[in-house]
Amino acid sequence: MASVFDGMGALLTGALGAPVTIAPSGEAPRRIRALFRDADTAILTEGGAEVLNAVPTLQARRDQLSGLCPGGLVDLADGRRFRALAPMDGGNPDPGGMVTIQLEEA
Repeated sequence: MASVFDGMGALLTGALGAPVTIAPSGEAPRRIRALFRDADTAILTEGGAEVLNAVPTLQARRDQLSGLCPGGLVDLADGRRFRALAPMDGGNPDPGGMVTIQLEEA
């Protein structure tokens, strides 16, 4: 069944994301558009409260980030490299839905 939110992930990463190179374990690196948030940046929760992001995160469509966890690499345009730890999954099964991945500096 179609939803008004179908395709929202592609719109968000296309408008607000930046190019990053991801390399899931055992796969060739590929460039995608994603939202990167560094540790200690303020983010808004769904309820409107502002909290500090405790770890760096990468957010993109689920189908783009499949296979990245655990241990895949994320290279930012500024030369920093991160290792994927675990998804912070909201349980949305939509392959085009957004997923957030916890990162650590590699």
